[in-house]
Amino acid sequence: MERQTGSVLGTSLRREYPGLVKEYAGPGQRKRKRLAMSWGHYFGEKDHNGMTAGNRVKDEFWSFFTTQEEDMEELDKNIDNYCQARVPKIICQARVDAMKKYYGKGIKGKNASAIELNFEQYMTCKLDWINVDAWKCFCHWWTSDKYKEKRKRGQDARFANEDYAQQQGGSLPFCTIQQNLVYQLGPENASGLDTYRVQMAGFKASLKGSGQIRSEKVKQRINIYCQVYHEERGEEHQPVSSELDGNVVYKAFGGLKHGRFAMGNGVFKKTEVLAAVKHKKSGISGSTNSYNAVVRENAQLRHEVTEQRGMIREQRGMIQEHRGMLKAVYEKLGMDIPEEVLSRWESQREDSELDVDCSEGSEEYEIEEEECETEDEEYRT
Repeated sequence: MERQTGSVLGTSLRREYPGLVKEYAGPGQRKRKRLAMSWGHYFGEKDHNGMTAGNRVKDEFWSFFTTQEEDMEELDKNIDNYCQARVPKIICQARVDAMKKYYGKGIKGKNASAIELNFEQYMTCKLDWINVDAWKCFCHWWTSDKYKEKRKRGQDARFANEDYAQQQGGSLPFCTIQQNLVYQLGPENASGLDTYRVQMAGFKASLKGSGQIRSEKVKQRINIYCQVYHEERGEEHQPVSSELDGNVVYKAFGGLKHGRFAMGNGVFKKTEVLAAVKHKKSGISGSTNSYNAVVRENAQLRHEVTEQRGMIREQRGMIQEHRGMLKAVYEKLGMDIPEEVLSRWESQREDSELDVDCSEGSEEYEIEEEECETEDEEYRT
């Protein structure tokens, strides 16, 4: 079986995990250490070749895959977007993997996630890709009251929704599941809708014939897609025998929610879909149609604004990381940050206050150096 992009990146992200990273705390304050929890943290410290962990992840990816020169820029952005979403999932999975290691083969992932260990127990099941200092900090964090309270709030919120289990297929990307289906069942059983159903029902269960979609929202989503597909393509065309149509997905679900397609996200090129939608709208004529077009155009603009805000929130975290690294460079060189740079940052900060604050909760991953060096007895349960 050919190597898959998600598998290669996931392996590289674990191998190159930075562990503890230094964070600039402000003028006159000493640096503090925190656990690397985002893709941006992979672009901090450089090795003797001037390469960061993030650079090495990308280099390894391109050692396995090639593409046309004109597609390089777009694919590089896709890698960044994928890694930005994948790193938090890897961190979350680390605690579950520790449970499996502690209890052995007799425990499954869905059961392991519900179990909690004490500090000493966590310390005995360190994962190979996390260094000792970082693992110790993870153990402190997982056994803290703050983490347990936050975790319980998340569980309560999920269980309060009667239809919360929308996806049973784990965190595998859509394209990866489709590749697996082609390998296991052949291309005739790996259409766009086939892949989406398997993603929602669970890959292993679907192969055994026991995979079922439990979520009513997902079932309704499939029905809506098929209905709009027939309206666009005609009754003679069947959606189950083709790839997902990005234009149909866009129309069926009112554009992009939080910058994502409702089905098959990651399969379509947003620029091409948006261009096709705008081109189609430009052909509408007549007074009634013009009025309706304006209404739809306004709705579309609102969706696009929502999408742009989502992208800004995602990028803001990266900007903060880069700004911290730049501050650290100036401090190391013994130089003051130029006034024009500080003024620009202040202006950007004031502008960002008009948007939703995406930094909420980030302090929970901050770890002071002395906390990592404290004797274990203070954290035993």
